Amino acid sequence: MTSDTRESATMLESVTVPVTPAPNRMAVRWRDLDHLGHVNFVVFLTYLDEGRTAWLSSVLGPTFEPDQYVVAHIEVDYRSEIPAGTEMVETVHLIEELGRSKITFREQLRIVDGPMVAEGKVVIVMWEPSQHCSRPLSDGERSALDAVAR
Repeated sequence: MTSDTRESATMLESVTVPVTPAPNRMAVRWRDLDHLGHVNFVVFLTYLDEGRTAWLSSVLGPTFEPDQYVVAHIEVDYRSEIPAGTEMVETVHLIEELGRSKITFREQLRIVDGPMVAEGKVVIVMWEPSQHCSRPLSDGERSALDAVAR
């Protein structure tokens, strides 16, 4: 373990965990729409990514940064469009499995007060940015994630 890894792991040892993180809401932007008049399918991945990062920040605390993980695998089933005029969407993230350095999520994208429009599975790997390699979950991270995985 590098000194950078030990330092970031130590910072997360005393994380306060919410019982269940709330869905993450975000505005649908005009630039998200395509020529068919609905949100482009690629933007669904952006919403899920932004929501996942916010979810991880709420669980792991203020020392968590988006550069502390990378996406290793993603699969998405599109269920419905997000039509023009939709103001807000929300994401829901549930932990399916915790590994040594990986976290597997089940995720949903929904229109606020409306239907689920996509669902999928994402595997992320905790990342050591200064070394450009994976790193194990710290004890504090594992504890915080275990608390919300139940």
